[in-house]
Amino acid sequence: MNTPLVAKNLSHEQRDVSFQAAKQGLIEKIQNRGELPHASVQKQLELLEQLSAFDLGKFLIERGGLNGYWTHYIIAYPEKAQAYSLHPVEEFLLNSAPSCLATQHRFSLFKETIQKHLFEGCVLASVPSGLMAEFLDLDFSNMKTFSLHGIDLDEETLSQAKGYAEEKGLIGKCRFFQKDAWNLSISEEYDLIASNGLAIYEADDEKVVALYRQFYNALKSKGTLITSFLTPPPTSGKTTEWRMDKVNLQDALLQKIVFADILNTKWQVFRSEETVREQLQKAGFQKIEILYDEAHIFPTLIAEK
Repeated sequence: MNTPLVAKNLSHEQRDVSFQAAKQGLIEKIQNRGELPHASVQKQLELLEQLSAFDLGKFLIERGGLNGYWTHYIIAYPEKAQAYSLHPVEEFLLNSAPSCLATQHRFSLFKETIQKHLFEGCVLASVPSGLMAEFLDLDFSNMKTFSLHGIDLDEETLSQAKGYAEEKGLIGKCRFFQKDAWNLSISEEYDLIASNGLAIYEADDEKVVALYRQFYNALKSKGTLITSFLTPPPTSGKTTEWRMDKVNLQDALLQKIVFADILNTKWQVFRSEETVREQLQKAGFQKIEILYDEAHIFPTLIAEK
């Protein structure tokens, strides 16, 4: 594993405060801001207190985002749901929140698409790796030669990915690297790169183009990038691309109150399909296909070098 780099972890960088201090900061923000048209101060404080009652909520309060473990917890929930009861707010997040449902669907689309791109001798990279489930959950039973590379800035996440690879019996096919995605410095090594969870945290469009250029350079000729983006919600003041007939409006509002108004989560960077296509084209990609989740909230992109 490479020497740790000094770079910013966009998704869940450790704040310089304890959980209690982070929670108190949110309480003060809510109180100082006052009533919202769609949510009273009391309702927001009650929801914050409920978020404090389960581990996923505590992590969101403390970090404002998700690491590899908690991302996997959400996306794998439909397949691995346990019989025990959940806290009502956690149950909402896992089973009803539109963006969480969309990322679960996105995860399925990633796996289905990557499975179709497998071939003998292929070399794949996941950036950021998270637990690398989009690779490790695939069926490699008919393949002898392949290599799976996990690249992530977070050392703890890489350790968890290694553990998941061991659990899946694929550790011998894996390599892990602690690197900043914006400084890969890799040339034509990969047949496929899967990347979810970077662009949705980066508001600077030119930095996103620079990221896609890193991926473009790291891919072999005719290599494939599979990535994703969040479309603007109906509450953002922009034209939404959501399929509103597929979205429960009450759930969408509660999600906004939790993620945007209370937690101010870091994944609040939304882009239109047109913008993302232009970014990929600037990076060098020409052949671009889009696969939509049911509500058009978290589309999957397939771009060929």
